[in-house]
Amino acid sequence: MSFLQKDLKQFQEKGISPEQVQNQLNLLIKGNQPVKLIDNASVQKGILPLDDKQTKLYSELFSKEKDQYNLEKFVPASGAASRMFKDWIYFHDHFIPGKDFYKRFVKHNKLQNMEAEAEDFIDEISGYAFYEDLMKVIKENEPGFFQLEDSEQVYKFIHYILSPEGLNYQNLPKMFLKFHRYGKEKSMTPMEEQIIEAIDHTQNAGQKAKVHFSISPAHETLFKKYKEEYEEKYPVMISYSFQKPSTDAIMLDEKNEILRDENGNIIFRPGGHGALLENIQELDSDLIFIKNIDNVQKGEKKKDTLLYKKVLAGKLIELLQKRNAFLQQLEKEKPIGEELQKIEDFAKNELNIRFIDGYETLNNSGKRKYLYYKLNRPVRVAGMVKNTGEPGGGPFWALDKNGIKSLQIIEKSQIDLDQPKQKELLENSTHFNPVDLVIHIKDHKGKKYDLKEFVNENTAFISQKTYGSQNVKVYEHPGLWNGSMDGWNTVFVEVPLSTFSPVKTVTDLLKPSHY
Repeated sequence: MSFLQKDLKQFQEKGISPEQVQNQLNLLIKGNQPVKLIDNASVQKGILPLDDKQTKLYSELFSKEKDQYNLEKFVPASGAASRMFKDWIYFHDHFIPGKDFYKRFVKHNKLQNMEAEAEDFIDEISGYAFYEDLMKVIKENEPGFFQLEDSEQVYKFIHYILSPEGLNYQNLPKMFLKFHRYGKEKSMTPMEEQIIEAIDHTQNAGQKAKVHFSISPAHETLFKKYKEEYEEKYPVMISYSFQKPSTDAIMLDEKNEILRDENGNIIFRPGGHGALLENIQELDSDLIFIKNIDNVQKGEKKKDTLLYKKVLAGKLIELLQKRNAFLQQLEKEKPIGEELQKIEDFAKNELNIRFIDGYETLNNSGKRKYLYYKLNRPVRVAGMVKNTGEPGGGPFWALDKNGIKSLQIIEKSQIDLDQPKQKELLENSTHFNPVDLVIHIKDHKGKKYDLKEFVNENTAFISQKTYGSQNVKVYEHPGLWNGSMDGWNTVFVEVPLSTFSPVKTVTDLLKPSHY
């Protein structure tokens, strides 16, 4: 399509090209291009199970070698907590004062996270780490609170949790909410829990731990307040970044027209977590741990998480040591025979690399070039937990952008569920992706890769959202640990389910891992 002059000026200000916007538009009109699944990844086929001896080996390897590496933790943390309170928001917006309203309303609207009777809800509210803050606000604003009917008390509780008059949790990112209580006087945010966790595995001798958060510009002032507090409290250096304006994306309305404001300017929105690849590109660390902000455990319940962070990193160090040695050998020695076979075996058996058809017909020089090409790329070791029915992505063997079978993390939205075989592979998947990665983005000479070279742009996808009162289609970049890492060398390791306790709804905070 032809863009207006004002559009071209907008693109220039954002640092996005007209061709990129046109590509977004084409995808939104034509629809997603499904990923081709070949097989499930399982402990028999592509997921490494570890016994106690191996777990100890990799944990100790990391502890022994970690001072040789610059370590950092990267936490995507810009998302608002509104989805976490979806049922409470719905109740709040539809509340009508009256006897038994709560019970009838919740039952009629099938609000899954508000199934308790009003009395039970009132009893349970004291279990949340933010309860003391909530009661302080209520006492200041509602002197007759305890004389209200139960359903009206529930409404007031929710009102002062969600609204700016109270804790404003509906408008804050999860990172600033109080998740865990440690006694009556102390509670912690997931930001603080992530920092405590990171100190365990990103602090080298004589140095501070390093944690990087991606945040929204709207919350920068509040973030800086917490940053100052936590840097004073802990041996940590906290950095942050915003999602780049050049990664923003267009939206289409129900007529497939680009969404514009009242002045005719194109309305852009953040392009999904895949846009954070550019933030990772700017990090200069050797080993980078990636974990979602809401996947934290309380106190001693972190034990398995802390252990397996070291295990994943130890496995990555072992792979890097071998990979770097083989790349140097391929550069200098021109290996043949058994020496070349060792490199092939490492690529196939330890890095799960599958070769092009006809590889066996190549001469030694051709094989060396191909092995060098396949080994010389970013590496990730990702933890996988057993599938318990959680919504989200999982590990599969799929075709990469070059049509080669490879290990990938695939979301349900990327799969063509109208194809019986593809649907069957999804339904029979044994493991789930908890977003628990350790990555290395430099070559054997310490030079950082250009991560854009390894993205599969065909895995960009469409999200259905609402903008105001409109239903819209939104372009999202290939997911950060999905298509954005399509061309990376990938190793999946089985980790305990105890390392995965996300907070998707507020009532998750009453589960044992958080309570």
